Parts: sequence; C-alpha cells; structure tokens
Amino acid sequence: MTRYTGNHCPVCEQAFTDTDDIVVCPDCGTPYHRDCWKKVGACMHRSEHAAGFEWQPEIGPEAVKAAHEATCPNCGTRNTPGAARCSHCGCPLPRSEADSADAAKPEEQVPIYARDPAALRQDRSAAPGPHIETYSADREGGIYRREIGPEDTIDGIKAKDWAAYVGRSPMYYLMQFFRMSITNRKAAVCLSAFLFGPAYLFYRKMWKEGLLTAILTIVLSIPTFIEIISVFNPSLLGAMPLGWLPAAVNVCAVASWALNIILGLFAVSWYRREAKKNIDRIYADYPDGEARTDALLQKGGTNLLAALLYFGIMLLLASLVINLAGPGFVQYAMSISGY
Repeated sequence: MTRYTGNHCPVCEQAFTDTDDIVVCPDCGTPYHRDCWKKVGACMHRSEHAAGFEWQPEIGPEAVKAAHEATCPNCGTRNTPGAARCSHCGCPLPRSEADSADAAKPEEQVPIYARDPAALRQDRSAAPGPHIETYSADREGGIYRREIGPEDTIDGIKAKDWAAYVGRSPMYYLMQFFRMSITNRKAAVCLSAFLFGPAYLFYRKMWKEGLLTAILTIVLSIPTFIEIISVFNPSLLGAMPLGWLPAAVNVCAVASWALNIILGLFAVSWYRREAKKNIDRIYADYPDGEARTDALLQKGGTNLLAALLYFGIMLLLASLVINLAGPGFVQYAMSISGY
C-alpha cells in the first residue's frame, strides 16, 4: 500500500503510513483506514459516484497544489482536490487566485473568540477561549458555517470587547448579536427573560427597561391582589364597587403573559442596543488597551444583587397582600397545598 503513503484518509484526515491497514472504495478508488471504513460504512464520495468521480493521489507537485486549494479557508478541513465546497462547513472553496484572495479576507474565515472576564483581569495575554460558529451566506446564496475572530467587528465593536462587556455567557450573546447584525431581525428566544422578567433586565444592568417592566408587572398584578382581598377579607374594601374586577383580572392576566412573551423575544435585542450605547461611550472615552478593557468589565457584566432585590420587593408586596387578606387566605393556601 505504499502508493497511498502520505495521502490522507478522508474520515480521520490522518496521513497514511507504510504500515497502515488500508481498504479502497471499489467504485472510485478512494483509500481509507480499515477502521475508518467500518466506522462510516460507505464511501465519503458516494454521492459523486454517479458523476464519474475518481480519487486522485495527493502526492506530487500538482497534487500538492490541488490539495492546498482544497483546504477550507473557513475551518481548515482538507477536502478532495477539485471539490467546490467544504465537506465540513459548506464554505465555497477557492477556484482561482482571485477567489483565494477573497477567501483569505479576515472577516470571512477566522473564528469569534470569547474571553473569560476573570482571565482578562489576571492575564491580558491569555489565549482566547472556545470559538463560536454561526451561519452566513456566500456569494452564490448558499449557507455555510461562519467564523470570525476577536478583532473582527459586530455593529462596529470588536468581538473581544463585546465579550468583555457581556461577561457571563458571551458565546450565546455574541452569536445572537452577530445574527441580528446580519439579518436585521430583532427577535431572539431568551428563556431567562421569559421566566424571570424584570429580574433578567436588572441582572443584565438594563436599569430603565427593568424599572419600567417592574412597574408594569406590579400594575398588572393589582386587580389580582384586590380580588384576593375581596374574597378573604371583604370588609377591608368596604363599599367599593367591584363589578369591573373579574374583567380586569382576565385582561391583566393576558397582558402579563403578553409582557413575558415580549421579554422572551426582544430582551436580547434591547440588551444589544443598551450594550452598544455603553460600549460606544467607552470607545470614545478610552483608547484601545487595558484602560478600555477595565472600563468594559466595570460598566458591563451582571448584577445578581439587583435581581435578588427585585425578587425581595415582589416577595414583600406579596406578603403585604397576604396580611391584608387575613388568616382565611393562609388557611386556604395551606389546604390546597396539602398541609
């Protein structure tokens, strides 16, 4: 099997040696490690057999040149010479020197990296963390996995600066911000915002949005609070007319769910807008360097205390309603909970 030595197995992408146990596809002649062939169970080029595909060795000046051209500029995968697209990510492969130059543009090939804020504080030369893959369209309209690097920009802001400002979960947010910048769509599902509402906004330091939605949440809860008091301690309300109450409770319940859905869909977009505004100010005040990174870390990040404070206030408000409703409500709550 020395004729295959130096060529690469299309499954594991390792070069063949003189001692490897090699099997060959009977249709196109592509060589595989025996274990790799057993793993996939079929030729990697079976979809091309009908078109007359035949495997060509990589060894030799022309083969080396073809192999280099078949190396994906987006993810680095070694493809079959002559392939039009990468077998791993679908990115179009260079077909000429002009295409090679276009494919080498940084904005089209390097990955987004997110840095741990703690590592940024301790070691500014720390190696980047794991990369984020997202999707983009090529010149021909096809979709492929897109990777850009820490110096590349999203909305005019470097990816590494986004990551420093975001703090926790930077991969999720950078991927969403990049997608929004490409598609101009503002909706993105955020389960945390849907479940925790204003607490999520406070946690992400969106003070105005958090305060507004917190007030709205309390206002929408008032009819329900009044209903509880009217049932278990009607004397407290005296002669207040309550004919409007059932309809108000239903309307506010629907509005409360609508508010949660809106938060779940658009909170990330609001966060992107608020973060960009703050980062732009930091860009204007600080030159690129450690001072800017420190400002991003301080201004951004998360605030768990603010989220807990919101829950504490809501708990106090609920306790007030329970006290106003009297012991009857407590006994009712205990009975339905099994105590």
